[in-house]
Amino acid sequence: MRKVRGKNIKLRVKNLIEKYNTRNPYELCRRLKITIICRDLGKPKGWFQKVLRRKYIFLNEKLDEYSKLIVLCHELGHAILHNSEKIGFMKMNFLNYTSELENEANEFGAELMKFQEEVSYEVARNCDLGLQVLEEMKRYVKY
Repeated sequence: MRKVRGKNIKLRVKNLIEKYNTRNPYELCRRLKITIICRDLGKPKGWFQKVLRRKYIFLNEKLDEYSKLIVLCHELGHAILHNSEKIGFMKMNFLNYTSELENEANEFGAELMKFQEEVSYEVARNCDLGLQVLEEMKRYVKY
């Protein structure tokens, strides 16, 4: 099991689900007072941003619903695991931006996505993000 600064991601997700009695990322954001904003973002699929102690997750409204769910789970990972870090600033201003933070958010998102077992292969294959992203997230989850 991977750890983030001494904290187990799988355990963090488990504790979050138990604390709020839900796996729904939209409900978790509501309960954590994280504002979700859906807009046409152009090329980006989404991002997490913290402004004056308020947390925001931006989702590209052009994505299908399943892709939005995947992106939301990933960005919620940033909000939980990296909320004190300047994620957006780092992505935009450093050529050597490490993928470690992205990998951690993917692992968090994949762990949270376990509840999506009822989604058919056809839905997953046809989502805007494509199978490559789904396969990348799956490699983090040990069923």
